[in-house]
This record gives sequence, C-alpha cells and structure tokens, in this order.
Amino acid sequence: MQLLTAKIIWFPDYLESITEDYLENKIEWEKNHLNNVRQYMKEDGLLFPGVVMYNKHVKKMELHCGHYRFKVAKEMGYDGIDVYEVNNYRDVLYLTKFTENCYKQYLELKKIKDIHEPESKFI
Repeated sequence: MQLLTAKIIWFPDYLESITEDYLENKIEWEKNHLNNVRQYMKEDGLLFPGVVMYNKHVKKMELHCGHYRFKVAKEMGYDGIDVYEVNNYRDVLYLTKFTENCYKQYLELKKIKDIHEPESKFI
C-alpha cells in the first residue's frame, strides 16, 4: 500500500506568475462556481487547501487544484492560500477528488444547518 506524500505549505502571492493565466482571466471562469466560492470564503474563510506540484520539465510549481480559491483569495486581499504540496500525479488526483468531496459535503451541511454556529457554548 502506497501512502499519500503531501504536506501543507503556504502558497504566497510572489508565486502568482504560476497562475498568471488564471489571474489575468485568460481562461473562461464558471461564474456561478466563482460566486459560490466567494460566498463561502466570505462566510467561513478558506477551508480547503489547494494542490500544487513541482513540474521538473518547466522547472516551476504548478497549481493543480484551487484556482478559484486562489483567484478569490487574491481579490479578497489574502497574500496566499494553504495548499497540499505533492510530488506525483497520483497524489494530485487523490487530493483533488478529496477536496471536491469535502466541498460537496460542506454545501450539504450548509443546506441543513449553519455550520459555523456550534450547538453548545462549550464547543
């Protein structure tokens, strides 16, 4: 059984050249998803780390998951986001799917109850 090889690091704005296509809107953003990410970040902060991996062929870090979070974080004045740093595509795919599932569960919980208010003052 092969274990996941990831660590959480801070992905600061001085690395924005990695995602310049995204930040300069050279891609087509899905507006509803972008608004949803803005809303959740305004309400609850940045809950889910992105995923980055060093690409030895182009000799730089690449953001594989978290483009919307990174874009919204930049708009909101964050100086970076937390990300999982991995060193293989298997882990990129695993953590991307994991993050997507966490986000779906977050949305379901938000429908049921406001998750940022604990039921007890002792929690």
